[in-house]
Amino acid sequence: MLGQEEIMSEGVIYEGDCLDVMKKLPDSSINLVMTSPPYGDARKKQYEDIPIDEYVEWFLPISKEIKRILKPDGSFILNIKERVRDGERQTYVLELIIKMREQGWLWTEEYIWHKRTSVPGYWKNRFRDAWERCLHFTREKDFYMDQKSVMVPIAEATIKSIKLIIGVKMLIRMPMVFTKDMN
Repeated sequence: MLGQEEIMSEGVIYEGDCLDVMKKLPDSSINLVMTSPPYGDARKKQYEDIPIDEYVEWFLPISKEIKRILKPDGSFILNIKERVRDGERQTYVLELIIKMREQGWLWTEEYIWHKRTSVPGYWKNRFRDAWERCLHFTREKDFYMDQKSVMVPIAEATIKSIKLIIGVKMLIRMPMVFTKDMN
């Protein structure tokens, strides 16, 4: 396990309001930004509540600053999930994605964080909240991604299915027969 001195030698932790801190950082200086901002109308006891109908406008100055400090081949991962209000899932995350694209962001991918330790739901018409979105944004189409670090061999049964569907000749031409393991 790394000690405090070793952790600090690998990077720097900035404490403060994210907009204030990011304004002190130079343009194109950060490889990766990953954040889980306050959810709309949630956790009022822990931090300032962001009303759902104001959420997109509240977050856009943050995403603009992240875009400025992110390196051209860098990535921004936004961990967020829509809140439920009056029995209906709200659309502010979808609206935010559209507005961020208008800012020039590329919505590159979406990952699911499967929360295996989430508490069972208490709603009669909804499953437990066992997952959240991790939205992957980039500034450019050509960005750094190390897929090999999360790949594992595909199961033999899957390879047999592929052979049946596309034939052995096509399977040989495939560059890698791997899948990603995000656990």
